[in-house]
Amino acid sequence: MEHLLDYIQRTAPGLVLIALVFILARPRRHARVVLYILTFVLLRDALTPVSLWSLGVADGAPWIRLFPSHLFLLGMGLSSLLAVVLLVVLDKENSRDVVFLRRGYGLQAWPAAALGLAILLAPVFFSYRAIGIEERGGAVDTGLIGSLLVFALLGNLLEELLFRGYVYNNFRTKDVDLRAGVICGIVGAKYGVLPAAVVHGGAIFMLTSGLMNVCFRGVMPFASAFG
Repeated sequence: MEHLLDYIQRTAPGLVLIALVFILARPRRHARVVLYILTFVLLRDALTPVSLWSLGVADGAPWIRLFPSHLFLLGMGLSSLLAVVLLVVLDKENSRDVVFLRRGYGLQAWPAAALGLAILLAPVFFSYRAIGIEERGGAVDTGLIGSLLVFALLGNLLEELLFRGYVYNNFRTKDVDLRAGVICGIVGAKYGVLPAAVVHGGAIFMLTSGLMNVCFRGVMPFASAFG
């Protein structure tokens, strides 16, 4: 609880300032997107100094660990979902062109997201073979897996709405051939925000949950059978 209170105290002044800008300045469409992103960055980056998450690199492989609390993980995930709903409902000017799932690509979107996630995780997966779990954040309580999944998918749904939805659409009006140069951007540009959120959130989930170790142990016997 101490960590959460510290987090609220650190973010409250910035949130109040942003709220005042909305109330007093009544920002236009593009300015609102900038303010949304500033709010997201404030809430995300404030997690570090209060130890609600920790990040590092071990022998070139990234790792992430989140504060082991269902209250924190579920609270942040559900708050992100609420933010997505409010943005879509209240800011129709920015949300009207957002594609959550591109029509006609429903059957292709999810395999594409799974492939993108596999490509994204493959280098980390093989790097982890030579790195003990204690060197990359330590073991994760399996009882937290469900809450970690909620945090990862819903938190990154908000991020994808902001960047793959609002920012991408604003630039696309000036350059119809614009494509983000990363896997989430490619998936998001072709299939929509939801598949991109699966790629992004899935990667965060695997890095935070410790399940990369489980996957690796499952693959090793299979690989050994083929020499």
